[in-house]
Order: sequence, then structure tokens, then C-alpha cells
Amino acid sequence: EKLPSGFIPGWGPDDLYYPSWMEGRWRVEQTLQGYAAPLGKPYLANGQSAVAEKVLAEQQSQLGKPVTFELRYIRTQRNNIVEDRAFNTRAKLDAFAGRDVVKGVEYVDVPDNTRESAMQGGNGAEDPLRTVVVNFKGAVQKIFITALQFETAADGDVWRGLASTRTLFAAPGAGYNPLTVDEEVVTALKRSAGSVTGRLRLLGFLNPNDQLFFKA
Repeated sequence: EKLPSGFIPGWGPDDLYYPSWMEGRWRVEQTLQGYAAPLGKPYLANGQSAVAEKVLAEQQSQLGKPVTFELRYIRTQRNNIVEDRAFNTRAKLDAFAGRDVVKGVEYVDVPDNTRESAMQGGNGAEDPLRTVVVNFKGAVQKIFITALQFETAADGDVWRGLASTRTLFAAPGAGYNPLTVDEEVVTALKRSAGSVTGRLRLLGFLNPNDQLFFKA
């Protein structure tokens, strides 16, 4: 099965559009089934070994443990169903940390997706944008969606989507340089008997800011 050609923001849909049956508030149980670093620890966290060790330890500690949280999907003024990105980002980060770690999440303008352009296109003043800034105690994270694609199966009961993301993470005073992480978020959702089951894969990629990018 193949997804349609990807949409580059600024051309085509302005966000991932979900089927109407995803609208509302959902109690989600998510379990990490596997984690792999095919190139090894030297290629994690831009070669910063202490950060790489922490990432690996955190992921290994989560394997097989169900995590419960709430997600929300809302109808925009243009009648499209999209995720409440600010709420969902906070809910997932807090849930997987096991405590409240997020101080705040806000939407921010980027050149191809500003509040002004979204409203000119028919979206409402409170409808989600594609880019968020997440504030933690002593750290900040900015998450961009750089490309997206999605489809609904012919029977209407299966939805698949992919979002290419870039995350910038900075923690002034932590002793390491800001990190840039490029990922693809691949999601499949299936409706059945009043519930939805899904699979989620996060695929991480090196980028030119990684010290070992040209050796991989």
C-alpha cells in the first residue's frame, strides 16, 4: 500500500486532515513496542554521548509499558478535522515523562503558515497552526511540520498519514549545544466497533548538523 505524493506546506492541504470519526476527545493507551538505533550510539544526539545514553535509557525504560493520556481532534472553521496540536503535544510529553514537565505550548508563525494567512484562507483565529513552541523549565523546543501526506481507505474505516518534522531543542546552561532532530511520524488508524486502534512509527534521520552526517 502506498500513500499519495507528499504535500509540501504552502501547496495543497494546510494540515493533516483526519476523518470525521476522529473528531472529539479520546482516551488513548499507547505502548512502545520497539526501539532501535541501527547506526549505534555515536550517531545519536549529534555525537553527544551523555545525551545519547540518556535517550537510550529513557526509551528502553518505556518498552512494553502502556501510557494513558487524552488527545483531542477538532473541526476547523473550514470544516476540516485536525489535531488540537498544542493540547496533544503537551499531553503526550507529560504522559511519557510521567509527570508535568511542560510549562506551556503556543502556536507560532512560520513563513508558509502564519495566523494571518490561515485566516485569509478561511480558518478561524483559534484553529491550530503547524508549528508549536514548547516551554519547559530551563529549556525550549520548537517543532515544525515540513511536509505531510495522508489518505483514507476506500471503505472509510482506515486513515494513514505521514508528517515530516524538524525539532529544535535548546537548554541554556545545560552544557551542550542546541539539538536539531529530523523525523517522520507515520500513523495508521482503524475504526471498529466504537473504538479506534492504531500504529505509530517514529523514524529519525541524521541531518547536516550532525557531526557524523557525512560518515553514515
